[in-house]
Amino acid sequence: MSTPIEESQKLLTQATLQLLEFDFTTVGGTAHVYLSTEHEEDSTGYIPVSQGGNTYTRIDFEMSGMSSDLTGSVAEPKLEIAAHDLWQIAGWASATTGFSLMDYRGLRVKRQRKFFNTLTPVAPQVYYVKSVDELSATKISFTLTPSLGSERLDRPSARKLEI
Repeated sequence: MSTPIEESQKLLTQATLQLLEFDFTTVGGTAHVYLSTEHEEDSTGYIPVSQGGNTYTRIDFEMSGMSSDLTGSVAEPKLEIAAHDLWQIAGWASATTGFSLMDYRGLRVKRQRKFFNTLTPVAPQVYYVKSVDELSATKISFTLTPSLGSERLDRPSARKLEI
């Protein structure tokens, strides 16, 4: 017998779990930071999500402006993360020490989504940070731009980053 939560998830058209990977090696760092929108719980509290050998820490974030069309225009989604918890994540804090707003430019963000009744997330979407719109004690907001190529992502031509 399924629980009410499981039954309600069957009605969703959006992902029931979103995973984000921030790859600081693309901007000269060494850290990878893993965040998720959900977590498992037991009697002792929450258990971080594990996927593909990585542990994802639960944090509030929202992506907006996701779109696609046949005209060739490139959507530039916005990503907002609750920063009050973000600074407590050891990987994020050490990776961003001494960063200015421009230092985030080119940071690779990989988004994966998992839907009800799927064992693995769907194919990842790769974005790069185009700009930091807000950086405060409570929120960090990025404008993202999608990767325009799947090979040689280290080449500037594979990113849509205007100067």
